[in-house]
Amino acid sequence: MPFSGKNTSRRGGNTSCTALDIDGHFIVFDCGSGLLQFYRENMDLFSNDYNLDIFLSHLHLDHIIGLSMFPPILSKEGNIQIFTRSRDDRPLAEQVFGIFRPPYWPVEFSKATKVKTIEITGEDTIDLSSSITVTPFFTELHNKTSVFKVNAEKTLVYLLDYEIKENYSRNDELIRFCTGADLVIIDASYLPEDYPSRRGWGHSTFEDGIHLANSCGCKKMIFSHISQEYSDDVLDSIENGLDATRFSFAYDGMVIKL
Repeated sequence: MPFSGKNTSRRGGNTSCTALDIDGHFIVFDCGSGLLQFYRENMDLFSNDYNLDIFLSHLHLDHIIGLSMFPPILSKEGNIQIFTRSRDDRPLAEQVFGIFRPPYWPVEFSKATKVKTIEITGEDTIDLSSSITVTPFFTELHNKTSVFKVNAEKTLVYLLDYEIKENYSRNDELIRFCTGADLVIIDASYLPEDYPSRRGWGHSTFEDGIHLANSCGCKKMIFSHISQEYSDDVLDSIENGLDATRFSFAYDGMVIKL
């Protein structure tokens, strides 16, 4: 959950949200509480007609909670598309916005929003423009997580809530999926010594990430979705022992130019 504390002030405040700017074409991966920071830093984007493509890795609350206070969701302006897999028989909009309704929220978002929800039915490439494509890769776990690879002038892989050790049957495919990426953003929720007691929870470690990076040859890797039980000082200490040109832990407001 979103959390504020003196020991996690840089790395623990918001839940997952990553915004990708490709020459003014914005793509957002997951809508955790960090979505509000993206909105506040890009107010000009939402002042005129605009297009925004959102890809949700899955529908756990920490990955959609930012939608609750994201003004464009209820605006009549602009064009927002949300891409994700279907989890049950309900209309996709009800799956995405289902928690945001009385008695849990004052407005029933699925009926009030004009946002277009688009079901990802397979691992076929999605063309967002003539020069931007997004390719999904599916987990075998119960939360139906999707991994995403963006190809434009550079290649980015977004790999959160993916448990490498529990998806072992697809690891060779994952390595090929990530091969040659300029940047991989990977789930590293738990430290290796804590992982055994959380196996099966849908998360990985930074050591899993390093192994993947060495196997796929990605240029840079960011460890994200870190459990808030680990302080900034602990993560700083680990990061100081890594190759700084290639590996780092995510922090709020982090900006990377590819």
